[in-house]
Amino acid sequence: MRSESEIHDRLAELEAAYDAQDPPTSPTEDEAEIAVLRAIEELEWVLGEREADGSFTR
Repeated sequence: MRSESEIHDRLAELEAAYDAQDPPTSPTEDEAEIAVLRAIEELEWVLGEREADGSFTR
């Protein structure tokens, strides 16, 4: 399981990569991007947890 700091680091990494490709043009757009990136991180975490315990089927 990832620690809270690892999750925050991953979010920062995702946000930097996303902003490098498509910088936000407004505060609202930036907030929306962050929400999407958090959802991606949560999905990565869930998939990682399922793979770790062997319950993920392909």
